[in-house]
Amino acid sequence: MNKHTLVVIIASVVIAISVGFSGWNIFASEQVDLMITEEYFSYFGLMNSGKISVCNPLPFYANFNEIRISMIFDERSIGVLSFSEIQLEPNSEVEVQGTFTSENFKEAQYLSLHFDSMYNDVIPTRIDQEKMNVVTEIQTNIIGVIPYSVTNQYPGLEFWNVMEDREDYSCQSN
Repeated sequence: MNKHTLVVIIASVVIAISVGFSGWNIFASEQVDLMITEEYFSYFGLMNSGKISVCNPLPFYANFNEIRISMIFDERSIGVLSFSEIQLEPNSEVEVQGTFTSENFKEAQYLSLHFDSMYNDVIPTRIDQEKMNVVTEIQTNIIGVIPYSVTNQYPGLEFWNVMEDREDYSCQSN
């Protein structure tokens, strides 16, 4: 076998592994589960503790550049909780600590406390629930350089229910 053939074979294997790993991360980003670390979910708690559990229900490693949870009220961002460089082992979960940023932290706190109280039936509905949305974005790279993200948008109450639903959570450690 000549030297050029060997170089082509090695390069092809490296490219195939890179493309395969990138494809796997894209597939994994669509399968990953998010859940709160506390017993009960609250937007206020999410903003202040910044902790969630991330579950990889698949039999291979998964790597993500960033996970972002954006809270949107009346079609404008009130804050973003972001987690960077997450590596998940097969069939496992990891608790991650994020950073919450907001242009108007007091408004974000007020709205999160208000929606927490409304969803717990502590106070009557005073703010239109349809105006609250949450967008989750999981970012990874294709072949290490091309950014790719999986984005899901939820109404506020639906996201609340997703974060509290321990029955549908793939990693049952509780």
